[in-house]
Amino acid sequence: MTEVKLSGKLVDAKQLLEVLFDEQCRPSLRWLRTQTKNKAIPFIRLGHLIFFDVEMVRAALANRNLVRGRQP
Repeated sequence: MTEVKLSGKLVDAKQLLEVLFDEQCRPSLRWLRTQTKNKAIPFIRLGHLIFFDVEMVRAALANRNLVRGRQP
C-alpha cells in the first residue's frame, strides 16, 4: 500500500471551497465534484463520504494549473 502523509485536518467539499477561494471568485460545488470525479485533485474516501486535505489540494491545483512566464 502507498503511504500518504496528511498535513492538516480533513474538510468536506463546501469547507474546502471556502478555505481555498475568496467569495468573489469561488468556483461552484459542481466544479469541485467534477474535479474529484476526474481525479484531478486528491481526496480521501471514507465509506461514501469524501474529504479533502487543504494543503494537498492546494499543491495539486498549483502543479496542474500554474502558468509560468517566458524566461528571457
